[in-house]
Amino acid sequence: MNKRISDSSLMNEVFLNRWSPRSFSNRPVAEEQLAAIFEAARWAPSCYNEQPWYYVYETDGENRQDILNIFTERNRQWAQRAPVVGLVIARTTLEGGSGRTRDFDVGSATMAMLIQATMFGLYAHLMGGIHVDDAHELLDINPEEAKIICGFVIGHLGNPTTLPEPLQKMEQPNTRKAASEFAFKGTTVNFTDSS
Repeated sequence: MNKRISDSSLMNEVFLNRWSPRSFSNRPVAEEQLAAIFEAARWAPSCYNEQPWYYVYETDGENRQDILNIFTERNRQWAQRAPVVGLVIARTTLEGGSGRTRDFDVGSATMAMLIQATMFGLYAHLMGGIHVDDAHELLDINPEEAKIICGFVIGHLGNPTTLPEPLQKMEQPNTRKAASEFAFKGTTVNFTDSS
């Protein structure tokens, strides 16, 4: 597995250790850890303290398969092994500044969750590959009141050989652009795509 290396010796390793695997063990996540993961989201920055984030999740309850069915088939084939499956939701009835920053706030809260999970030695994977209309129907949510952002799974790292062969080859942390490619001092931004 590739070891990520930061260009800054000051950065906390939790950011390097966070990545999105597809191989999960079916070992349960402790309830106390799961509670702390959602507690981390609670303390994320929020415009006007609106806290527009919502999470629906399941572990081993009767609604687990309902949530898994929201994931696309490609995602469901690996996500079904993860002990925690869920959906990220953003309230859309906000106005003014908090409406404009809603998705940013939900992303901040979700990143707080991911970092807390990583600090426990757990892994999470967010996925845009979901059936959004089916998700709104399952949760009985009016899209004008809230929107489903993505799906997620949380769990312990599993054996990559449990994945279909094409996914096994992808099962390692990926690289990132250098900070110099997206952080610019001054007022000039260079949007050149170097990927």
